[in-house]
Amino acid sequence: MSTTRTQPHEPAAETLEEKFHRLAETWQNAVAHLSSSSKRDNHPAYREIIALGPPVVPLLLRDLERTSRHWFAALTAITNAQPVPSEHAGNFPKMVQAWLEWGKKQDSDGRP
Repeated sequence: MSTTRTQPHEPAAETLEEKFHRLAETWQNAVAHLSSSSKRDNHPAYREIIALGPPVVPLLLRDLERTSRHWFAALTAITNAQPVPSEHAGNFPKMVQAWLEWGKKQDSDGRP
């Protein structure tokens, strides 16, 4: 009597959005208690999000709008943009607003 070997079912590949959310939660859980921006920005999950490149920018902006997490360094690293005027540096609500306005302008210009 022959037996058939079945291959273990491989899990489906993670989508960009799933990967982003997984990494964002890992990062948030690890750094939520930290006040040091350099420690937050250099966490491996944060660096991995940056490595995802331009396709992750809309997810970062959506998350920024929804949760106001500190995505400024990631957005700057990926886009090379600096939409926050120097007089608004450190003013979190104005920094969020500047990035969200930048994102809307990119959409209206037909760019990512």
